[in-house]
Amino acid sequence: MRWDRPTEVRGRLARAAEWLALTVRTWVSAAGSRIDGHARGQGIVEYGLILSLSALLTVVLLVFFGGTLSAVLQAVGDAIDSAT
Repeated sequence: MRWDRPTEVRGRLARAAEWLALTVRTWVSAAGSRIDGHARGQGIVEYGLILSLSALLTVVLLVFFGGTLSAVLQAVGDAIDSAT
């Protein structure tokens, strides 16, 4: 490379800058896809945890308050039957 040819130097610098920009763009794109994929997977896991904890809470509440709930629903059913 001869420094007395400014257009050749500018051309090489431009190609090097294009290569660098393409490389950085590729790295950023790859990192973004990994981050987006992780966020989607994280959301699915969070929904699964919420669903499983809700089901567990429902089972625990039914075990402890099942008799009381049954009595309340029976009273409501009896009231509806007597009203009709």
